[in-house]
Amino acid sequence: MARLTSLAAREEHTCLDGHEDKGPVLHRRTRIGRLDLELIEPGWAFARKWERAAHVTDASYVLALPLTGCVAFSQDGRVGTARPGEYVLLSELAFYELSSDKTARFLVLRIPAVELRGRLVSIEDHISRRFKPNERMTRLLAGMIGSVAELFIDCPPPNPQALATEIVGFVALTIGSEDRGAATDVRNARYHLRRRIVDFIESNLSDQSLSPKKIAASSRISLSYLYSLFNDNETTVSQFVQTKRLQRAYEILVADPKGHRTVSEVAYEVGFKNVSHFSRCFSRHFKIAPRDARQTPAAAQQAGTNVRPAQPKGSSSPQIASSRNAFDSPYWDVRKQPLHETF
Repeated sequence: MARLTSLAAREEHTCLDGHEDKGPVLHRRTRIGRLDLELIEPGWAFARKWERAAHVTDASYVLALPLTGCVAFSQDGRVGTARPGEYVLLSELAFYELSSDKTARFLVLRIPAVELRGRLVSIEDHISRRFKPNERMTRLLAGMIGSVAELFIDCPPPNPQALATEIVGFVALTIGSEDRGAATDVRNARYHLRRRIVDFIESNLSDQSLSPKKIAASSRISLSYLYSLFNDNETTVSQFVQTKRLQRAYEILVADPKGHRTVSEVAYEVGFKNVSHFSRCFSRHFKIAPRDARQTPAAAQQAGTNVRPAQPKGSSSPQIASSRNAFDSPYWDVRKQPLHETF
């Protein structure tokens, strides 16, 4: 069971000196399709702990993007800070800590784990700032997500699921641009092999006979070695291919709002043999029917507001904890501990 402690909105808090603070809300959050986006403003220390989620389907990856100040993180024995122009990716599949002082303004984006794993091979290699981020791509990413927060933090976008797909795609692109050259603890040859395999899969999604055997033959490796490459991400070759096909289908549908191609045509185009099976898989993956993925903006906005944010199992209503020792941060002055809400 996952347990989360994090800063609540300022209007729900009592100040550290015991006096009520009537200032503005400094912690806002919204739902963009299947993504959770939080904007933490300066003026209040922030701290979050997350204990391991039970299964990958219940977990998310957490992307923290500092806009001003810096944030500190810890996961899997790695500790560090991220400043403007940088980011840190954390995983809910392992315990992590994230904190800041009162000067930081930053964004926190939660992406379902299955989404990033379907787009980027060896995503776990990028956890906790193992590689140097690409500066220009990071600036683009921060600008994109910052603009989304500015425009939609208080109201949903016209097509939240389509926007979520674009955000996830650009996050994967940015993470994939990280400089791995200085890393000595990751086998680069294995990484590049996985990259070639993914490129082959993406180029052959329409092939209904695409199989693990054919994929292995394309790179002249054995089936057992192919399976081991995907086991690194706790997935199978078939699951990875299906996720890629669903993502391709979603992109086709949202780019075709007038329905020039039927759902059946799209299903066959991305390699599914059975339309009913495609519809079931699509609805289970995106929480929306294929026919609704290209609906009008007004209807999409209404549908987007009906998606409830995923909560950890065993979660309950937020309760404020006022103990100064609730978060023993190794990064910030422990005499000025933040307050927490516990789920």
